[in-house]
Amino acid sequence: MDRVDAQDSLGRPAAARHGWRAGMLALARNPAGSIYGTVLADSVLAVEAERQTTLSDLIYAELITVLIYWLAHVYAAFLGSQPHVGRRGWLRRLGETMSHEWSLVTASFVPLLAVLLASAAGASVQTASLAGMWTGVGSLILWGEIAGRQGGSGTWASLAYGLVSGAFGVALILMRVLLLH
Repeated sequence: MDRVDAQDSLGRPAAARHGWRAGMLALARNPAGSIYGTVLADSVLAVEAERQTTLSDLIYAELITVLIYWLAHVYAAFLGSQPHVGRRGWLRRLGETMSHEWSLVTASFVPLLAVLLASAAGASVQTASLAGMWTGVGSLILWGEIAGRQGGSGTWASLAYGLVSGAFGVALILMRVLLLH
């Protein structure tokens, strides 16, 4: 079993890098960021799929929105961290903050991948975006469950966290349905 035995300068656990779990640990290192990124991705899909006429417009809107939100999130987190360090410490802290918050971006790729796959299978932009949103719901359940487990919660509490996280995605799908009518 992988073990966490170190912390970075921001006090967060450093993920173990052994075996096939390394990729999942990298994505799950910051489940809160993954939840934000997935909700953001689903929000963009909910609104933009009805306004955009092409798949490329939808993809650009998604990627640009997520990157701007990530930069703003990094900036806010960086401002909230300890301000009194030397120049090297400042750069290291900024890099660590950017790396830690990158899960916001990578998590948004999961619904986007579903959009691309559905589109490749012949779905319209609107249908492909709905496939991405439902994939986002599944991802939110996973990120919530991981967050619960990382917080020390048991199986049932972690599952409850996952279901609450998934409810955010379902709420966005309902919002999209209401926007259409």
